[in-house]
Amino acid sequence: MNCSNREWTKKSLKKDLIPGAVVMVINATDTLYAEAFGHQSLTPKRHINQYLSEPQKRIFHPDFPSNSVTLRKILSHSASTATSRQTHVTELSIQHTSNWLPQPPGTVIYYSNEGNSLAALVAEKVSNMSYIDYVEAKILKPLGIDNNKIGVRLADFSNIEDLVQHYVYAYNEFSLEVWHEKLPKFNIAKISDFPTWLQIPFYEFSIYPAGVLRMSARSLATCLQMFLNNGSSILRHRTIV
Repeated sequence: MNCSNREWTKKSLKKDLIPGAVVMVINATDTLYAEAFGHQSLTPKRHINQYLSEPQKRIFHPDFPSNSVTLRKILSHSASTATSRQTHVTELSIQHTSNWLPQPPGTVIYYSNEGNSLAALVAEKVSNMSYIDYVEAKILKPLGIDNNKIGVRLADFSNIEDLVQHYVYAYNEFSLEVWHEKLPKFNIAKISDFPTWLQIPFYEFSIYPAGVLRMSARSLATCLQMFLNNGSSILRHRTIV
């Protein structure tokens, strides 16, 4: 079906108040054409509370309780979750979900590490696996990436000296002071032999679903190719945001 016919089909469904339809053309032996239009369901996607199954710890926006918080909204950073200074995954995911933006979920995009942690918690509940075990078994292993050479914690590596060192450029004599104010716990230090560079010690943090998955450049390239191919052969299309 060409583009004009697709547009005609969409307009016809809208005109006749039909939410969705599947168009198929067949003969006695083959399917010549098949395409879905519109919506499979008009109801909101499943609220994350249906996955968490914890009645005493239900998650919703206190000012907009009718606006569901779904995985799609979380993964697209549009669930209206604000930032938090807490460091533990449990605290980020459950205890501090009172930290919301003043807009209803689904109406504004705001990057949220806490949202990523909440999505990881859902994955753990549904799969009955730890998040990193799930990622290794369902994504990295099918991609052919050696799980012994990746990790989110420093303890995952037998020799951290193999990891790339972290540096930041010192623009002037006040750079170190500025970094200490921004990241006091990182113990950023000067390098005696290279005065224009500062060294950041190896670090990790508990909201690892939002980042710090360490791997080789080759393995990272393999992951990026998966996304460039829309997750084909690894992920089902509906799981890709």
